Amino acid sequence: MHIEVDQSGKIEQLDRDTVIAFSNDYQYSIFIPRKVKQEFYRLYRVRIKHLRYKLFVIGIYYCLRDYFRLNELILIDCEYSGKENLIKSLLLNLFRKYHLINPKIIHFGTIGKRSNAHAAAIDVFRENRKPNFTLSLKDIENLL
Repeated sequence: MHIEVDQSGKIEQLDRDTVIAFSNDYQYSIFIPRKVKQEFYRLYRVRIKHLRYKLFVIGIYYCLRDYFRLNELILIDCEYSGKENLIKSLLLNLFRKYHLINPKIIHFGTIGKRSNAHAAAIDVFRENRKPNFTLSLKDIENLL
């Protein structure tokens, strides 16, 4: 079994909400309101390098933190082509603070529209389903 992770609404699009969802035998989604993203960018754009990737990784962390199994493959949809190594590094650093994680389990690839992770993300993005968790600025700041 593996976990698939997908995003609807790009992190850097500050006029849109963002949803990050995963699916394996379970589905879970987190919602990042546009106002939270706008405030985060306003406060930290000068101080934090790679801001969009950091927020993307924080979203993935909150999505997976209670559900990933130690050696379960994590497949993240290629949202930011060419930045996979940076995203993997940021994600590993975050997970290592709170969990043991094997770097070999994190992979990037095309999830596709038929994925349950895509369906979960797009349903929340289109407001057809409620998210499991809504990220606040405080939640984000706790992981900086």
